[in-house]
Amino acid sequence: MPVKYLLLLLFTVFSGLTVFSQVDSQATRGATTVEAGSVARQPAYRDSASIARWMFRRDSIQYARDSVRALADSLNLASVKIPDPKRPNLFRDSLVRYYMVKGVDFQGWSRRFTKLSKYEEGRLRAKGELWVVAFIFVLLMLFAVLRNAFNKELSAMIHAFFSNRVLGQINKEENFFNSWPFVFLYLLFGFTIGMFLYQCGKYFQLSYGYSGVSWFFRLSFIVIGLYTLKIIIIKILGFLFDAGKIVKEYISILFMSYFNLALLFLPIVIAFSLTPARFAPYYIYLSFILIGFIFFFQFLRAITNILSGYRFPKVYLFIYLCALEICPLLILIKALRF
Repeated sequence: MPVKYLLLLLFTVFSGLTVFSQVDSQATRGATTVEAGSVARQPAYRDSASIARWMFRRDSIQYARDSVRALADSLNLASVKIPDPKRPNLFRDSLVRYYMVKGVDFQGWSRRFTKLSKYEEGRLRAKGELWVVAFIFVLLMLFAVLRNAFNKELSAMIHAFFSNRVLGQINKEENFFNSWPFVFLYLLFGFTIGMFLYQCGKYFQLSYGYSGVSWFFRLSFIVIGLYTLKIIIIKILGFLFDAGKIVKEYISILFMSYFNLALLFLPIVIAFSLTPARFAPYYIYLSFILIGFIFFFQFLRAITNILSGYRFPKVYLFIYLCALEICPLLILIKALRF
């Protein structure tokens, strides 16, 4: 009997332990499943931590579903009604206003658009003044008149620049400096030098308040007036110092130098007016070389002829050279801003 009761007791205890272990394992497995997040359900044991985790997962999933549903609703509302094809198109209207030509003003329309490429764009070519060529033709006609009507006098003036014998013959003729060849050559000298100075001023873009033909005539008359004043001053000095013969010979040398200078400057003026501006510096340098050569030759010749026959203090010669020969050239160079 005791053995039967003992076996029954052991069986009862073993059955109770088995049932308890199954319930505990099921509860543990349910909690583990909730922790893994595969199924959001209420845990078997409702402790505070597990309830909080379960509520957080349920709310986040619900919030995500609500946001997706709201986005889908907004997209559905955007495509509920078809846009009106006749509604104003602001972008198209702005392009039409910007590119439309108003009043057939194509030049004003094209100025609104800057070209990035420089191709097919030209610039105005600098052209000379027509009246310059016309006046040079007048100078050539004046030289042609001298060459045909006064050929003998013109040849004598050219040879007198190099020959003392021809110069002496010209000095013996009282009426030579009152003749028409002298007047024509003096005008040719004044207008040729005036044209050269005008072309130099145009090349250096100098402005003195005058322009065109009026400025050219002013320059020409200034040249003629200054050299005439120089001759008058020399004659006055000769009268004051009782050196009339010396002054007459020196004035003859000056006139021969001026006339030959005009004949040499005439081709330079023609080339200056008919060739491009890039050659202008060469003509200017050539003119300075010619002026320097002629004045040096004139000075050497005058000093040789005068000092060989007359004696006077050298300081007078120095004062004359500074006042009436070197100073005008320096003023001319300064006026041209060269």
